[in-house]
Amino acid sequence: MNNLSQNIAGAKVAAGHVSCWWLGGSGFVFKTAKGTVLYLDAYLSDAVKGIFGADRAFTAPIDPQDARADAFIATHWHEDHLDPGLIPIAARNNPDAKFIMPPSATAHAVSWGVTRTQIAPLQWGNTVQVADVTVEATPARHEANIPGWEVPDAMGVLLSIDGLTIYHCGDTEYDVRLRRLKARHPDVALLCINGITGNMDAHEAALMAWHLGASLVVPIHHYLWAVTTGTEEETLNPELFVSTYGRLVGAGKALIPAIGEEIDLSRKS
Repeated sequence: MNNLSQNIAGAKVAAGHVSCWWLGGSGFVFKTAKGTVLYLDAYLSDAVKGIFGADRAFTAPIDPQDARADAFIATHWHEDHLDPGLIPIAARNNPDAKFIMPPSATAHAVSWGVTRTQIAPLQWGNTVQVADVTVEATPARHEANIPGWEVPDAMGVLLSIDGLTIYHCGDTEYDVRLRRLKARHPDVALLCINGITGNMDAHEAALMAWHLGASLVVPIHHYLWAVTTGTEEETLNPELFVSTYGRLVGAGKALIPAIGEEIDLSRKS
């Protein structure tokens, strides 16, 4: 077990708080005060190299064999969110865990050996309970424009934990339906900023953060691949998100995450 896996296993979380660790890309691990652990959109293998030729930019912070959790959540079936190099291993090593995903992801997971009894399908507006965590699907509009990789049921998620509401947008373009999530009063907003293949760019994500009014806003999906497209649409500098959010006079704190570093989340984040 590597150091990050050990840190997560040994972490003590105070009541009313949640600890999380960024894995790069859209991936996070969350741990609650009651010890519940969830992996969300974790990409820990190098599977995409064999599909699109895209190498990782850094060594995975957790070995797939070391992943231990009560639930593994994927916002859609694209391989950097539903990792074929992680999910079947995690299913074998965590037989009691729930594998939460939209319906189109189920066929992929089952083909890798995950049993249907382990899978908890989730669609927009529905919830799945994992111990002290309520996982609710939210809308997403992820039009990657890659034939064969369509994901009409892509979703974001709201995690409700001990009075704390955490919003993870998954992969999505800017969409008016997301602005309506302000009514859910998210305390934390984790927002994609890479700007290509059906995702918000840093400016759009900053505007979404301003709309949501969360106390803590975090840019994600900007650091995962060794080679980038180099196009003007690709916004991979998280400082661009922070500066745009500042010009909008956002009410929350903008935090640029570091891979493997523990982030303390609370209603006063």
